[in-house]
Amino acid sequence: MRKEKRYSLLCMMLAALVLAVVGCGGQGTTGTSTQAQGDAAPSSPKPVELKAVSFLAVDHPFTKDVVPLWMKTVEEETQGAVKIDWIGGPESVPVKEQFDAVRNGMVDIGFNVSSYYGHLMPESHSLHLSPYTPWEEREKGYFDYMSKQFEGQGLVYLGRWLGPSPFYFWSNKEVKSLDELKGLKFRSNPTYHDIMTAVGMVPVEIVPGEVYTSLERKMVDGFGFPLLGPHQSGWTEVTKYVIEEPFLNQNATILMNSDAFNSLSPDIQEKMLELTAAFEKEMVEHFNQENEKEWNAIQQAGVTRIKLPDAESEKFRKLVRDVKWESLQKTAPEQYDDLKKLLYQE
Repeated sequence: MRKEKRYSLLCMMLAALVLAVVGCGGQGTTGTSTQAQGDAAPSSPKPVELKAVSFLAVDHPFTKDVVPLWMKTVEEETQGAVKIDWIGGPESVPVKEQFDAVRNGMVDIGFNVSSYYGHLMPESHSLHLSPYTPWEEREKGYFDYMSKQFEGQGLVYLGRWLGPSPFYFWSNKEVKSLDELKGLKFRSNPTYHDIMTAVGMVPVEIVPGEVYTSLERKMVDGFGFPLLGPHQSGWTEVTKYVIEEPFLNQNATILMNSDAFNSLSPDIQEKMLELTAAFEKEMVEHFNQENEKEWNAIQQAGVTRIKLPDAESEKFRKLVRDVKWESLQKTAPEQYDDLKKLLYQE
């Protein structure tokens, strides 16, 4: 009996020992697993990838530095949560199709100008008439007003991206008054056809690739274009003068597909708007520097700057203003009064 008790006691002790070992082993395993999970780096959210397209080629003076600057700003300020893929310019999506491409979501972001979508929303031509800097437009309510107009097109208006880059008349005839422009044939585009006509000039539509030949063969007496571009394209080789009378504000916009924008978290949406507002000031500083360099470059290329007399200069500015507001009244009658209050300056 005593042996049975000792045997029974021994079995109980062995069982307890086994349980203790198993228990310790189980706790050790659990602890190791927890530690491994704690040491593993948490998986970061996959960045949102957005496709962008521009109405100009990626190596154009207007785009080559400015678009990458905005993209870099977005990626840095969102800490990599948003990535931009600039798929290219007209070679990727034809210029006249880019506005619709952003609206229907084929691409997410468009660096465009109202010259190519103004027929779809005529009020966008008012961008040319703004006498303000981009940040002044935000302060005075014009940015908010246009944001609502773009919202009706299924788009989010992030801001401007090109300017200050007004237009100029480049000529092979030395002129000292507006009257001396009458009858001259100038390469034009729809943006300033009506201005040329009002001056008495003869606008001729010529694609950029044929401007050099047209000037060389004297098919036209000059052309309308911003400051940046003609020298890089070689046009200054066959151009003698630039009339230093800038006209019209630039009309370049950064537009984003509404669905793509709404797919972002609220804090990223706010960040996109804020960083674009800040970018506008960098962009203006950039173009001021580039314009100054360009004036020096075209003068070294042999192009002479012409200044109109004060009276002629004021006459021209009034003509441009009157022509464009009259056009806006016809094409955007419902928005005309609001735009006049927001932008018009005597």
